[in-house]
Amino acid sequence: MRRSAALRDLSDEHHAALVLALHSRRAAASGAPAAVAAAWAEAERVFAAELEPHFALEERWLAPPLDAAGGTALAARLRADHEALRAALAGGAARSAEALAGFAERLAGHVRFEERELFPAAERTLPETALAAIADACRAKRARPAAD
Repeated sequence: MRRSAALRDLSDEHHAALVLALHSRRAAASGAPAAVAAAWAEAERVFAAELEPHFALEERWLAPPLDAAGGTALAARLRADHEALRAALAGGAARSAEALAGFAERLAGHVRFEERELFPAAERTLPETALAAIADACRAKRARPAAD
């Protein structure tokens, strides 16, 4: 699918989320405690390094203009999905194979939602200034050195 240049970086970042969902799904299906524990550790690492910065950028630069353009339901789903994914990784959350499978499905479903519904709607409805601000925020994020 051809993505607008303004949203291409966000779309490209979905690859890491889909890889994480696949690893998590496989580990959960195995039921092996070591595999499940390793998958949860990977999820926490990838979330901190890649997903949380991605979520924060979308919540600051994408959701507000969507709300303003009448995409309130889409922006609300974006925020709700992010909160559910954060909750799955929060301290004290279940770390079972079943919870891992649920996390994997929620993450993959969220990526599908953004690619099939949210981003196309943003491309159709957001003013060029909002899309340019998203692109600028993505460039600035890319320019920052990765945290160890």
